[in-house]
Amino acid sequence: MRTPPPTARPGAAGPRASAYSRALAGLVLLAALTPALPACSHKADPNAGAGPQANSATPAPTAAAGPAQQGQVKAADRGDFKVARREPDDDGLSPEERAEMADEEKSLEEAAAELNKAFSLPHDIFIGFGECEEPNAFYDTEKKEVVVCYQLVEDLYESFRGDYRSDEEIKEVVGNATTFIFFHEVGHALIDAYDLPVTGREEDAVDQLSVLVLADGSEEGDRTVLDAARSFSRATDAELDELAFADEHSLDRQRFYNIICLLYGQNQEKFASLVNDGTLPEGRAERCGDEYARARKAWDSLLAPYVK
Repeated sequence: MRTPPPTARPGAAGPRASAYSRALAGLVLLAALTPALPACSHKADPNAGAGPQANSATPAPTAAAGPAQQGQVKAADRGDFKVARREPDDDGLSPEERAEMADEEKSLEEAAAELNKAFSLPHDIFIGFGECEEPNAFYDTEKKEVVVCYQLVEDLYESFRGDYRSDEEIKEVVGNATTFIFFHEVGHALIDAYDLPVTGREEDAVDQLSVLVLADGSEEGDRTVLDAARSFSRATDAELDELAFADEHSLDRQRFYNIICLLYGQNQEKFASLVNDGTLPEGRAERCGDEYARARKAWDSLLAPYVK
């Protein structure tokens, strides 16, 4: 979500300690993955847009040429990713809870430092977790701030609770889904900071960027994307009202298929099981190599002047 709804209250009263510990799982993963940024700069997968499932009628686009090849001038670096400082009401917190708060801030600092190694910014962008009145995550265009609400982390935790036996397993999958959402919101921040052109829904575009950043070929990155997709697949079957169809986001089930299509398109051999077990319909899979290649080319071109 690009801007906070009226009910969002980032930086309000102190968060629950359990939410801190669950959010930390995502931050640890975030700090581990950000050194690979920007993922869009690596070589195109030779399987993208090719292979038995590919759409042979449309050749896959090649990866965009680098800024040096295009004669592009690198953008000046005038800002940084910074941790949003909050003053929660911490009366009554135990030493363990205070330690978790300190660990969270340290992990956010590490994530910001790695993002700063990747991108030149025209202004500062703040990142952090916040206490809200509902499960949510957003980029605030006025404050230039990415906020992931503790309520969203808790909501993810509850939705996955019945699928795993250990709390550590749940923390891992929640951390993965949270990390995907974080990069989704960073995508909004980059579009705003660089005034990037976007055709189609911006929400879909930043989902694409999150996949491109995280699906770097590593088992950890691929698992992060798969767990994020699963979080969207768990959408309720309740009857949808008109507001759901009018929302700026695609429906959760659509986001699930869009994400796994890009993941499959990135490496069709590695993720052939997604088609073989019926998770990804064959009709959609035929086009996923091209979809991935086009998304890669678009984001490579858009971000080239701002990548260090």
